[in-house]
Amino acid sequence: MFFVLSKTLQYFIFPLTLVLLALIVVFALYYRKHTRAVFGALIVGLYVLCMPITSGSLVGWLEGPRPSPDIFAQKYDVAVVLTGMLNLGLSTEGNLEFQEGVDRILAGISVVRRGIADQLLITGGSGSLLDQSKSEAVLLREFAMEAGLSSDQIIIDPTSRNTHENSVNTATLVRERGYGKILLITSAFHMRRSEAAFNKQGLFPVVYPVDFRTSGTISVFSFLPSAGALSRITWMIHELVGLAVYRIQGYI
Repeated sequence: MFFVLSKTLQYFIFPLTLVLLALIVVFALYYRKHTRAVFGALIVGLYVLCMPITSGSLVGWLEGPRPSPDIFAQKYDVAVVLTGMLNLGLSTEGNLEFQEGVDRILAGISVVRRGIADQLLITGGSGSLLDQSKSEAVLLREFAMEAGLSSDQIIIDPTSRNTHENSVNTATLVRERGYGKILLITSAFHMRRSEAAFNKQGLFPVVYPVDFRTSGTISVFSFLPSAGALSRITWMIHELVGLAVYRIQGYI
């Protein structure tokens, strides 16, 4: 019983749940017909967006299928890892603060250590508008070496600020070094835009999506409001806007 309560009662004290409950109370106490209709629509809309089943369905569509084992049966000249996994404000050399996208660098290190790819190319500096003093690629290079890669197995692009620049700078490095087969590694929700940007540069990589944010499983908890679900919806909107802007700009 304690285990069940410990896993369920928490939902009623989460900030998001409290906000929804407050809206319901206001809705119940406010008697103006039109205002009640607006409040009712807001409550329903927010609740639907906050359900894991909603975010799971929408983000799952954006992420696409899990990678096929067939990609590991091939040999690649270089595995390209897109950054976006560090809290640069808190990270220092030898003390990195990772975020959700850490699977990207772990997968990149793994395929090189297993001999699936000869080289690891880490592309990305800082995506901050205000602070360009640190580079993720520089910090992650040291991390990859600590994980067992040698310095001559790692190439970095320390200046890219977004996915478009990742693709442009990678194309330059790939052509300078004469690489042929490329394995592109990034978060699953980000792969559609990344693959399209790299294809635009004529690279046409094999894609290895990681860091999946959805599982496809459904339970009673799939219908309870969750801040994580709302966060995933936010990432989905960010990516859809990014895809639209990149298409307008001619980046994909």
